[in-house]
Amino acid sequence: HVKTEFTRGIDLQHALAGFYAPMDALMGSRAGSLGETAALLILLGGLFLMWRKIISWHIPVSMLATLFIMGTLFNAIDPTRHASGFFHLLSGASFLGAFFIATDYVTSPVSKSGQLAFGFGIGLLTWIIRTYAGYPEGVAFAVLLMNALTPILDQHFRPRVFGRTRKGEPLALRGDK
Repeated sequence: HVKTEFTRGIDLQHALAGFYAPMDALMGSRAGSLGETAALLILLGGLFLMWRKIISWHIPVSMLATLFIMGTLFNAIDPTRHASGFFHLLSGASFLGAFFIATDYVTSPVSKSGQLAFGFGIGLLTWIIRTYAGYPEGVAFAVLLMNALTPILDQHFRPRVFGRTRKGEPLALRGDK
């Protein structure tokens, strides 16, 4: 809808007028695919998973924060062309991707710093795909692209083995020279 309106020369505020209501997106009162509606319920489900220690906060928070910051920053620069951070959070499968897809144990990095970088990459790629690509939903592609980079993130953010330096050499004991 929005890209069609852009080709007609209509700015973002007028294109979204009557089409996007934040409370409808939050409560699930609008039509959409699975995971795109009822953002509040998906958020509550994600918070429940974190409370039960099934997932850690690193990937969802870094993904959603990056998506929100990029949306807010570019909306402040040019609100006629860029959607707000809240729009990016409440539209599409942002919450579903952050809490239920990106946190998959098999395809996400092991270390906490690797998980932060992983979430940052997903948030950034999601924003880029939604903003500049012809495809309106970028979460799935962003997660797949970052899944391909997981081995590199695991290699780069490898945790230090107890009793060893970052290079893998044994730590010097007291009295060793």
